Amino acid sequence: MSGTDRTEEQVVLALTAEERALLKRVLEIERAKLHVSRYEATDDLLAAVKEIMP
Repeated sequence: MSGTDRTEEQVVLALTAEERALLKRVLEIERAKLHVSRYEATDDLLAAVKEIMP
């Protein structure tokens, strides 16, 4: 199986705890964008990364 044959579930399961936390936060921010027009997520994404990464 090549890297491109992996399923979404396999990719998520291979993530570290920190990577999963970051992914979860990014998805929360993206979901919030759907409800707010003209939302600029750059600051929120940067803050989420800084919370997780040293």
